[in-house]
Amino acid sequence: MRRRLVAALFALGLLTPAPLFPALAAPRPVAFLTWYGQSCFLLESATGTKILMDPIPMNLGYTPPADLTVQAITISHDHPDHNHVTMVQGKTRVIRGITPDKKGWLRIDEHVRDITIRSVGVYHDQKKGAEHGLATVFVFDVSGVRVAHLGDLGHPLTDQQLSAIGSVDVVLLPVGGGNSMDAQTATYVADQIRPRLLIIPMHYKTEASNSKDLETIDAFIAGRPNVRRTTETRLPLTGLRQKPSAEVVILPYK
Repeated sequence: MRRRLVAALFALGLLTPAPLFPALAAPRPVAFLTWYGQSCFLLESATGTKILMDPIPMNLGYTPPADLTVQAITISHDHPDHNHVTMVQGKTRVIRGITPDKKGWLRIDEHVRDITIRSVGVYHDQKKGAEHGLATVFVFDVSGVRVAHLGDLGHPLTDQQLSAIGSVDVVLLPVGGGNSMDAQTATYVADQIRPRLLIIPMHYKTEASNSKDLETIDAFIAGRPNVRRTTETRLPLTGLRQKPSAEVVILPYK
């Protein structure tokens, strides 16, 4: 009786046979990160929204692209190697973390299309800004990944600042000293933040850099496990597998 009922349901189209193979899951859209040198990165969402962080001038030794268009620029602080907005073609929205008089922080919590941007006020030195002024950490939520750009952070983070930054997947970390963190302080801050996936060093001396103040990346990665140098200038951020500790990825500058 049951077999006749099932056969009748198939005949009427109310039942369909199970597929021989399970349907393949659709590929997850991918976000990308590109490093242009110093503290300058391009963040791209899976839908093509582009945010440029801390744009650089030509006189640092790097060669910024001549035809770059983005939806917004973030400026962690108004020093010449971080605020060169003319690196971008045309009129672009500029999001600054510091007030025009440089005496306070602007509270940023907004959307640029499908990217959410938040700011956390920090200092450029270990004397609460007495030497080099204020700075900003920008936190980006993009395509399911949270990225923290530490700008020219110059000190270990307080509990309040850590709480404001929150849990992150990827941290862009200054490691070369000069007017920002040296390797030892950068290591401490990385241990404070404990990113889930990646640590990407920035603001250090490279073969292209003409800075006399910055140190190379060597001291930061010395003896550190889980370090990878990649030739990818456009690093995918989506779909990365979590490891026991965050992987340090050394990007080539584009």
